[in-house]
Amino acid sequence: MTFTPSSALTPGAQRGTRAFIERPALMLRAEDVRKTFTLHGQGGIGIEALAGLSLDVARGECIVLVGPSGAGKSTFLRCLYGNYLASGGSIAIRDEGAPLEHLEVTGAAPHDILRLRRNVVGYVSQFLRVIPRVSALDIVAAPLVSRGVEEDEARERAQTLLARLNVPRRLWPLAPATFSGGEQQRVNIARGLIAQHRVLLLDEPTASLDAENREVVASLIGEARERGAAIVGVFHDEDTRVRVATRVLELTAPRAQTPLTAAA
Repeated sequence: MTFTPSSALTPGAQRGTRAFIERPALMLRAEDVRKTFTLHGQGGIGIEALAGLSLDVARGECIVLVGPSGAGKSTFLRCLYGNYLASGGSIAIRDEGAPLEHLEVTGAAPHDILRLRRNVVGYVSQFLRVIPRVSALDIVAAPLVSRGVEEDEARERAQTLLARLNVPRRLWPLAPATFSGGEQQRVNIARGLIAQHRVLLLDEPTASLDAENREVVASLIGEARERGAAIVGVFHDEDTRVRVATRVLELTAPRAQTPLTAAA
């Protein structure tokens, strides 16, 4: 791990360092986060997807992102997780394993991002990325095994969570490729929640679920928040938003609706 002295940090990063020191409950800070996609096959023009979003999230908070399609809700979550590299601004997440006890996600080394995901940040995407020939049970248990939990214990905890999410026991030893959309999403949710990460990013986790299973997921999210998890999420239905949110942040689509011309 590379140590960055505080004198070498950008002004934004220095402000973030002070914030994490002065506010022990702060888990995530995003400042003026922007994302532009460059279309190299179309002359290098840029599409602005996210324009200057700032957010602080503390332990025990669940921040729900709302806004029209194209406002950048999912893009923002992917920037927080490090799937997308933000085009501007800064993202920092508390991480006791880092030299300054937080990691600047923007510009972090890949091995630091992987360590952050293993130990601190859980992510539930809109769709399960199915792993061929790996059982649903092992897919859910994997985050615990990667953190050193014995395989038998990890599988037992995975069974408990799958049962709570109403995934039929007959499906546990099977690969999820042939599961229904709702069954795959419940496996996805179980995988994202099982390790009880301190930061959770949830991208429409209930979109494929019926009312009964949405209620189960809302209860699990509430329990995570009570444990002190800091949560940022996008939710398909109003009832779930009302049930889980401690705060709502409304996003608007970037003003520029036409492609940005690449700099000469």
